[in-house]
Amino acid sequence: MEKSLRRLLLVLVTTYITLTYTDVLLAETELTDHQHSHSQDQHADSGLSLNQGEKWKTDAPLRQGMQSINEAAMNAVPAYHNQTLTKMDGEKLAKDINEQVNYLVANCKLEPAADATLHVLIGDLLTAAAEVNKNPLSQQGLPDLIKALQLYPDYFDHQGWTIETGE
Repeated sequence: MEKSLRRLLLVLVTTYITLTYTDVLLAETELTDHQHSHSQDQHADSGLSLNQGEKWKTDAPLRQGMQSINEAAMNAVPAYHNQTLTKMDGEKLAKDINEQVNYLVANCKLEPAADATLHVLIGDLLTAAAEVNKNPLSQQGLPDLIKALQLYPDYFDHQGWTIETGE
């Protein structure tokens, strides 16, 4: 019984995060690549913050989950660029992202301010995953997923993090 309650809580929290941060994602979607290159202060209104000017420390579950999301997204990039990313591919990518987000929520243990920053990125990831699921070749799907993955190392100290978009 306790396990089913935890699972329900996890689903409710994930849904809340997605709904809460959809407007944030839509506002950030309009940013150009030039605007993305500005400092992290630009994202302060979205809830993204540093730890007194430093990146937040990560734990093993965070690194594992984010690396899995990154690998799944990078595997989809060539098909996206070739306009061959299928509905089935998009559904699988969205499923993989949702599974990893559930893993993060259940296992990641960060201090509250770091957790709040992570939840902004999780909202971005889930919103992009929903778009990929709906329309794999959407300009708000995989490109927004990549933007969230590019923001992650600006706020979290994840040794060895790389993102190769093929662009």
